[in-house]
Amino acid sequence: MKPRNKVSLTLLVWKPRYVPQNSGAQILMILRCLRPLRIFVLVPHMRRVVFELCRGFKEILLVSILLIVLMFVFALYGVQLYGGRLARCNDSTIKDRDKCVGVFMRKVFVTKMKIGLGEGESHPQMLVPRVWSNPRRFNFDNIGNAMLALFEVLSFKGWLDIRDVLIKTLGPLHAIYIHIFVFLGCMIGLTLFVGVVIANYSENKGTALLTVDQRRWCDLKKRLKIAQPLHLPPRPDSQSWRAVAYDVTQHIMFKRFMALMVLLNSALLSVSWRAEEDYTTHLAMVSSIFSCVFVFEVVVKIAAFTPRGYWQSRRNQYDCFVTVLGVVWIVTNFTIS
Repeated sequence: MKPRNKVSLTLLVWKPRYVPQNSGAQILMILRCLRPLRIFVLVPHMRRVVFELCRGFKEILLVSILLIVLMFVFALYGVQLYGGRLARCNDSTIKDRDKCVGVFMRKVFVTKMKIGLGEGESHPQMLVPRVWSNPRRFNFDNIGNAMLALFEVLSFKGWLDIRDVLIKTLGPLHAIYIHIFVFLGCMIGLTLFVGVVIANYSENKGTALLTVDQRRWCDLKKRLKIAQPLHLPPRPDSQSWRAVAYDVTQHIMFKRFMALMVLLNSALLSVSWRAEEDYTTHLAMVSSIFSCVFVFEVVVKIAAFTPRGYWQSRRNQYDCFVTVLGVVWIVTNFTIS
């Protein structure tokens, strides 16, 4: 009988009404948490991935050492550049540490909503002692705190707070420090970790031992498996007007023109649309013109390919779906507004 089944059978027979802390019964309850690990037995591919992670422990350890060394180097620079320079008084009117003494009246905000004050009203205040301290979550006063802050940055969590504090306290030029560390530590470090797993997986499958020509042949077979024929109906020579529409849709200039229209229509999303602004009406008009151009494209393609031939392509299906949504937006915008 497997260990997990023994634990479940023991609890089923025992049925304790009360499980005290730090007792044997609690240990048995904790052992039941190992049951989800059965997924490694049920899913062979996942078991193979875990095996490759364990098998590549040496390489992963070397990558970890490289990242620790990189962290140590940047922590040294951080201590030299920002050690003792990030601390500020909680009273924003005090700039010198010698004057950061006593108490001051600090405003109390009960909500994050930007609510305007009425006539004769003011924010509530309370007496708070002045304190000269570092930012709440990090500092570069010593090598340990600097490495701890950079270790958190490696997870892409909290690095924006460090950047904003550096910009606000010392100037925008100092943001280069944290950006370089994010690029080197996160981008390259993550790439190295993934590369170790892929290399071990390829070596286990035997592809790492193949020659260049053998690898090209394997890649060609994979491409042939996923290759699909192009869903392009033949040119309708029997009907002249459909043949003209077919030639127009297949012309390279028509395709480039439609690609340019898509890019210009997407560029409209870079501007904030607000009802109180005057330019919003013009943006809506330009967007409607683009949608009409896309409707024309769909109509021409349907005329050239027939509805059945047009619908065979998934790309055409997606284009038609987006175009219909654009028409719905035009109708609702110019009627409901």
